[in-house]
Amino acid sequence: MAALQKIRKHGALLLLIIGLGLFAFIAGDLFKSIETTVNVGKQQVGEVYGKSLSVQDFQQMVEDASEVAKIQKQLQGQGDNLTDQENEQIRAMVWQSFVRKQLIKHEADKLGLFVTDAEEQEALRNNRGNSLSMIQPFFGSQQGGIDIAALQDFLKRKDQLIAQARQQGATDQVEYLQRIYNIWQYTEKELRDELLEQKFYIFLQQSFISNPVTAKFEFERQEERAEAEVVAIPFTAVSDKDAQITDADLKAAYEANKERFRLEQETRDIKLIDIPVVASTADRAALDQEMAGFYEQLKSSDNMAAVVGSSKSNFAYSNIGMSKSAFESMPDVAAALDSVAVGSVRAPYYSASDNSLTTFKLISKVQAPDSILARQLYAPAATPEDSRKLADSILTALKGGAKFADLAKKYNQSSDSTWIVSAQFEGPGLSTDNATMINSLRGIAPGQTQIIEVSQGSIVVEVLDRKHMETKYNVAVVRRNVDFSKQTYNAELSKLNKFMSENRTLADLEKNAGKNGYVLQPLGNFSSDDASLSQRIGGTKDIVRWIFDDAKQGDISRIYEVGRNNDHLVVAAVSAINKKGYMPWDNESVKQYLTVLVKQAKKGEVLAERLKNVKNIAEAKQQKDAISDTLKNVNFFDYPQVTGIGAPEPKLAAALSRTAAGKFTGVVKGCAAVYMAQVTAKQKSNAKLDVKAEMQRIANNNFNFVYSQNYFGQAQENLLGALALKAKVIDRRYKF
Repeated sequence: MAALQKIRKHGALLLLIIGLGLFAFIAGDLFKSIETTVNVGKQQVGEVYGKSLSVQDFQQMVEDASEVAKIQKQLQGQGDNLTDQENEQIRAMVWQSFVRKQLIKHEADKLGLFVTDAEEQEALRNNRGNSLSMIQPFFGSQQGGIDIAALQDFLKRKDQLIAQARQQGATDQVEYLQRIYNIWQYTEKELRDELLEQKFYIFLQQSFISNPVTAKFEFERQEERAEAEVVAIPFTAVSDKDAQITDADLKAAYEANKERFRLEQETRDIKLIDIPVVASTADRAALDQEMAGFYEQLKSSDNMAAVVGSSKSNFAYSNIGMSKSAFESMPDVAAALDSVAVGSVRAPYYSASDNSLTTFKLISKVQAPDSILARQLYAPAATPEDSRKLADSILTALKGGAKFADLAKKYNQSSDSTWIVSAQFEGPGLSTDNATMINSLRGIAPGQTQIIEVSQGSIVVEVLDRKHMETKYNVAVVRRNVDFSKQTYNAELSKLNKFMSENRTLADLEKNAGKNGYVLQPLGNFSSDDASLSQRIGGTKDIVRWIFDDAKQGDISRIYEVGRNNDHLVVAAVSAINKKGYMPWDNESVKQYLTVLVKQAKKGEVLAERLKNVKNIAEAKQQKDAISDTLKNVNFFDYPQVTGIGAPEPKLAAALSRTAAGKFTGVVKGCAAVYMAQVTAKQKSNAKLDVKAEMQRIANNNFNFVYSQNYFGQAQENLLGALALKAKVIDRRYKF
């Protein structure tokens, strides 16, 4: 009872304690939930209409697109290595493609549009789809387009073909077959997205209409053509001091053009010191000496692979003859191949295009087929010696009348023939076994069967056909970039460190950069998805992260050691943070734009006032700084240009359209000059107005304005740009 009495006495206190405990329990779960949500958000590259793209999915999409790009490069004889710049372009393309597809899907879902399996199969049968170009090199028909039967056969037998290649120890073939299948999977996904996009735009196109009044107006303006003598006086004829600008002028222009300065995301105005580190005179002299040594080795050695390998050449040696296209990455070498004698060595020379030194030896020049149709049987055995014996017995059986298909079945292999195309293997660094295989194949005449020995064993090969004989060049190339030494790099870094220690504010940088030989480069309105910095320098992700995640206005970064070849020293400073919404009129970049705009308008006003009493073309020609030209066949919708001005001027076209033949236009203020014109003639065609056809033409033109895009991930559609504004597109790529 005493205990109960105590509880009753302190009841309010106990309720408070229990309440606090419950709150702590609930709040703990809530905070854990918030923390989990935040952590998940940190792993998202971005989102569109609330649809998130995780880092893992984005990276997989980039890998898939990279695989396609590598195959395409390999087919062009350029090897399958992607440059840093190409990798950056692929990342950008993948993101743009994700955004485009989500925008289209969002609209298509509202309209009830989707792609069926039957529609995909029909597109394949009819070769309808730009995406199919990715798989066409592997399954192209002789008539052009996709060979559906060959594709279906591959998909049906893919696992069997890979198993056979593994049994033969042909790891390269296993990888090749798997890559083809991966390309197909990627192509199929892209095709379905492409078909959905086509459906959406077909539906959209049908919603564009015109009317008879507009049709009549546009037809008459299109069919009426004017000829005129034109006099132009460029705005540059007016000095800047005669076109004084006030803040009031800038503010008025800002209000008139305010929508140009609307931001859908935060941006930064930044200033950069970017120092590209280059080789010193001593660095170049040291490389010259090295290259002279490799030049002598190419002349005296019989082991080209060893010489090129030890040289750290940019182009690894392949012991086969290759087409000129295989040397596209070195156009100077390709251009010289027909002018050097077999066995000769080109002395080291400098290429400014890629800042390199090159010496090369033309080992041989032969005529060889570009395409070979062949089939093969690997002789499976425990050792290369036993494989050779088995290959001899297989060859004897074939010569004795045995059928290739029967022997292939006996050894659980395919007897199908395959076209081997030069573009599939020509390039730097071909393995010894592959080089042996290719060189041997090229020496076998159609209808002949031969044994080819490689490190894994022996292969019986029958050549069925050969096509496109062309010159092949076996070339050993030593190509080295003229790189800076560690001493040169450290000297530049030390110099910049000293300057930064003495200049700790943005004002100091602006005042003293030029005095110390540095250029402070302005970059206005920089957004987190702006690729210009990465494309220009490379490896700038950490800089962008600092700019958007850490920096405050006026902050200066540390020195970043970046660049595609670690050859840039960069310092960034944030001069302004531009919040989402309208940028202020006195922002540096906005003010620069407005100043140019207002100055042009002021100069136009000065010239218009100066020329207001000019009554005819003869007086116009006598004016100071006058430029004369004759324009012909101009209609209302044209953008005529006057020689010597070079700017398209729609206002001039409109003035010529409304001025009768024989009449003077007076002063017309254009974009880059003021114009005066005498209309000398007007002509109308004898075409008759077809109202329905004209209405359709106008509707199509309006649709084409919306649907203006480049193929495959480079969409520039005006419509999708507008949709993206409502889609709440969030781009966090800079974080990853």
